[in-house]
Amino acid sequence: MASNYEKMLQGAQALFLEKDQPGMIGRWGLEHDDDWLYVRYFDERLRIHRRTAALESLEGAGTFRPGNYVNEGMVLFDLLTLSPDRPRTAGRWASISTLGGIIGAGHDRTLSNDPTAAKFAGREDALRAACERLRGTPLGKADVGYVIPVFEDFGIWFQYWEGDDEFPANIKYLFDENALRFMHYETLWYVMNSLADRLEYYVNEGADHEDQQA
Repeated sequence: MASNYEKMLQGAQALFLEKDQPGMIGRWGLEHDDDWLYVRYFDERLRIHRRTAALESLEGAGTFRPGNYVNEGMVLFDLLTLSPDRPRTAGRWASISTLGGIIGAGHDRTLSNDPTAAKFAGREDALRAACERLRGTPLGKADVGYVIPVFEDFGIWFQYWEGDDEFPANIKYLFDENALRFMHYETLWYVMNSLADRLEYYVNEGADHEDQQA
């Protein structure tokens, strides 16, 4: 039985199939052939079937949730179908609560208690290496801070602070002020989930490699 998330993805796929694919191709400059559209999402190259909207990995780790690309699909189908024109970034960063207005109030507090942060505690070097594997560019005064490309010129600013005796480890995600021209507010959470999945995967992969060398 499909989960609610999978049902949402199926709805996004159906919407994608109703849209003007030549327009998408021109708007984003997508590589394509008769059967597939090709996109890069974070560090992974994916393809979307033009008649079924099936989403497949071509290169990259491809093991975050095998056979279940809910986060990836929700973001990509929203990006490809939301706007008839290619949006532009503003070059200024905003928090999820600022972007969400009244809806987003309190979301920064929710994210500051993100259990993902605890998984990176004491692993700053591995986290930096993971950000760099995701093509991130160092930025900011956080203990680990990187702007990481998501899709084309749309990115996310990931900030991590190590915990101490008084405060636990903390994560903050920032988006371009024009983020809601690229996707709906709710979709930003799928972006954050995608990033957290990938960072955790690469941090753990590095730890496994160190264990093998020991």
